[in-house]
Amino acid sequence: MASNEPINLTEWKPRLPARQGGRLFTCGRPGRATFGTDRSPVHENTIDRWAMGLPEAEVVHIVSLLGHKKGGFSEFGYYPFRSSKECEEKPTFQEWLDQHYSRRFVVHEFPTHDREGLPRAVLEAVRRCVLDLIENDNTVVVVDSAGAERTARVCEAIDYERMVQRLGDAT
Repeated sequence: MASNEPINLTEWKPRLPARQGGRLFTCGRPGRATFGTDRSPVHENTIDRWAMGLPEAEVVHIVSLLGHKKGGFSEFGYYPFRSSKECEEKPTFQEWLDQHYSRRFVVHEFPTHDREGLPRAVLEAVRRCVLDLIENDNTVVVVDSAGAERTARVCEAIDYERMVQRLGDAT
């Protein structure tokens, strides 16, 4: 199966051009372009393609909306890492990224439920986090399962609009 990691990588821009700061992107989780919705284990080489496909910056802030699917399956169940909110033997997402990419990535976790939208309190917390990061000139990538629904709600909440979607990705 062909891979175009990360899936749905999209850059967003402020609706108000006077707003300055960092850059904002959204995309799907590692392996979504490779395996779709299959519950297949995602190996390190796929995660590497995902990480290398993210925007270039000295540090990329990953705002993760990954949590659970309906029925309780953890969206981290695909990986050799876990959420910092879960208790397992695996390293956390942040620890795993640090082991493989030094300090290129900083993870901010806001667990949600796939296909259930974003609760108002979670959306507000994510909105504040993303705005703070952007206002401090950071590169931010908001990640959900496919990089489409939950991520778009966050961008809309901070009054950003889609700028460019990578060619070949699904909408």
